[in-house]
Amino acid sequence: MKNNISEYRSEVIEKFINIETLINAIICQHYFHRIITHFFLEVLYDEHFNFSLRRNIFEKILKKLGKYEDKKIQDLYKLNKIRNYFAHCNQEIFRLDKNGSVKDSGVPDPRKTKNYINFNEQYKEFIKLEPEITTYLAKVFKEMGGEMSKSL
Repeated sequence: MKNNISEYRSEVIEKFINIETLINAIICQHYFHRIITHFFLEVLYDEHFNFSLRRNIFEKILKKLGKYEDKKIQDLYKLNKIRNYFAHCNQEIFRLDKNGSVKDSGVPDPRKTKNYINFNEQYKEFIKLEPEITTYLAKVFKEMGGEMSKSL
């Protein structure tokens, strides 16, 4: 396993971009029955079209299609949380003892600030869950009549 957090960060973010792209394709396929490039790029790909909105629309689509799977959605939430840790949490802090010596250091967990994020464990969980979710999303897209290609 890699020891470099920067490499983890890059891999997690790039793989999550692929997940978002698949969800965008599902949204397009649902509403237009095909990929409409300008809508895909100008609306769904816009930097202000955040993941929460994308995920909510995706969940509505799954429910309408009768394909909603709570476990898959929970795993998608986990992947997003891990992606956010890698994308936004990077400020290491140093805790000092009474003598002013460094007692410990790490990047605080935003949900439990007394704890540090274990990026190695977060990476392991992401790498375990991501292939299953990516495969699931591709399957949903294909079942909707979407066709996979390397370009729009």
